[in-house]
Amino acid sequence: MMLTDNIISLRAPEPADIESMYLWENDATIWSDGAVRAPMSKKLLQDYVNCYNPDPNASGQLRMIITLNATGEALGCIDLYDYDALNRKSGVGIVIDGSFRRRGYGKDALLLLSEYCREELGLHQLWAIISRTNVASLSLFESAGFNTAGCLRSWIRRGESYSDALFFQKLLVRS
Repeated sequence: MMLTDNIISLRAPEPADIESMYLWENDATIWSDGAVRAPMSKKLLQDYVNCYNPDPNASGQLRMIITLNATGEALGCIDLYDYDALNRKSGVGIVIDGSFRRRGYGKDALLLLSEYCREELGLHQLWAIISRTNVASLSLFESAGFNTAGCLRSWIRRGESYSDALFFQKLLVRS
């Protein structure tokens, strides 16, 4: 199975991606939407790429770089995390570089990842937790076939206050 469509491809991280990953991981404007709220070093990212394990059963995660087919340029990354082989499910997160947002690349990446997870990894479902205030991500996941499965009250801290988060699921039913 090729992880590609007419516009984008998903591939393993390469040493050439470290600079882009460094910028994405250290973009403080999106930290509140993720689990890490601290700077990441290039050395740590280099170690990650050098020791990259593409088997989510062994590592519990999988990162893929989203590239533009026409140029090969890295435009973001998509991750499986909290990979649960027993229950055949995984969390999914995505970051699209600011210069490539709102062009449909995120939806394409989520659709490719969903197909890969169903056909190659045999997963039953993907899930994501998204802040109610992150309208762009809510719209993205809905457009890629994820459905709201619940609301997590006061789930995400933003300064001195908390915001609700929505729990999204996508059942990967074989057609």
